[in-house]
Amino acid sequence: MLKRFFVFLTLVCIVCGAFYLSSPQKTVERAEPVWPVLNKDQVDRLDVCSGEKDCFSLVRRTDGWGVVQHGWNGTVEADSEKVESLLGGLAADKAFRCLGQIAEGAAAEYGFNLPRVRISAGGGQELTITVGAESPSGEGYFALNSKEKGSLFLLDKEFVNRCEFPAEHYYDLFLLPGNASDVKSISLGHGGSFSWTLVRQDGSFSFSFPASLGGKPASGGDVDLFLHSLLEVPAKRLVSHGPDENSRVVLNVEISLSKNKVESLKIFEPGVEDGHYLVRSSAQAGYFVLSAEHYEQLAKDAFTMRQRNVVSVAIGKLGSVKVVQGNQTFTGIKSGKGWINFEDKKPLLGIDMSLWRLNELKFEAEPVENLSDTSEKVMDLELLDDSGARVVNVSFFSDPELPSGQCWLSLGDGSGYFPVSDKLLEDLQGQIPLRK
Repeated sequence: MLKRFFVFLTLVCIVCGAFYLSSPQKTVERAEPVWPVLNKDQVDRLDVCSGEKDCFSLVRRTDGWGVVQHGWNGTVEADSEKVESLLGGLAADKAFRCLGQIAEGAAAEYGFNLPRVRISAGGGQELTITVGAESPSGEGYFALNSKEKGSLFLLDKEFVNRCEFPAEHYYDLFLLPGNASDVKSISLGHGGSFSWTLVRQDGSFSFSFPASLGGKPASGGDVDLFLHSLLEVPAKRLVSHGPDENSRVVLNVEISLSKNKVESLKIFEPGVEDGHYLVRSSAQAGYFVLSAEHYEQLAKDAFTMRQRNVVSVAIGKLGSVKVVQGNQTFTGIKSGKGWINFEDKKPLLGIDMSLWRLNELKFEAEPVENLSDTSEKVMDLELLDDSGARVVNVSFFSDPELPSGQCWLSLGDGSGYFPVSDKLLEDLQGQIPLRK
């Protein structure tokens, strides 16, 4: 009897369960809406509006991103890192929580009648985000999205502020693209044909033009500084309008990169009002605005770009230095890793630094064969190796006819007299303990 009862009870449960599951009146429980997260690799376009006024689009291309906006004839090259930063925010859950369903007709209450920001993503994954007013608590901003229609969310303030950046924020403001290590040649002209050309050979640059400098090495430090200013220092801003039709080109630059790619720019004379230069680049729509300081970093003549070091000495192989000034002679000798006075064996500080600065000394103008009568020898500096053999002999001459801060330097080998900075001479005079 008991067995029949359990069988009957089981059949009743099965029938009731089937009826419950098949009943059309059943309401399925739904989880709380979740803020949608984009797969940023599937996004090909972002349409952004701030306050319904500043509207522009970020468009993915095979070589990066572009900015499309009203009033520009072409697509402005975008800074890919800044676009990726925005995509990174869209690919992360920046909502604090869902506040429930927004009541019909309550859009204005949350600021959606005049949205603060609206972003629409297109491509393999589509999404529209509308940001309204700030919440009364100041914790975040009210927001809607096209995936969870009617659901009111509270968005992170930092993320919303990032979404509010105008089109200008995404401009690529670097004058030319590329890395310094990829540059094969550099040509520069002052408003017309090229004045000089440098070609990279075996890792360093040398002149190929003008013919008078052909094969001569360029200054590695000056080339590095030039390329840094050209490739790594951004312009002040980018504008859609060009210079006046009467404005002349004051500087033109061309570089060749790997795979025979050539990029160029033209710099126009500055405006009367602000003193800024306008730049037309082969790599960007519109015109860059360049400061006078940035222009000066690029406006280098061939003389400035030359390797102008007068002396090259292997400091580690020196054994002694001899200084002659007037009728006095001083000798310093190498002792271990330092220098000492030959006479009293007292330590001498700063000798290696002075010798390093001698190697870095550059002539400030072309050398001359003879000195004028106004010049006067001030000091002889003789450098010898550890066996006592002469390595180089340097003579310094003062001359009131030279520009302030310069003196003459001679190697005594017939190469002439070089005008150089007199700072090293002054330092040596104060460093060497000559008798008064």
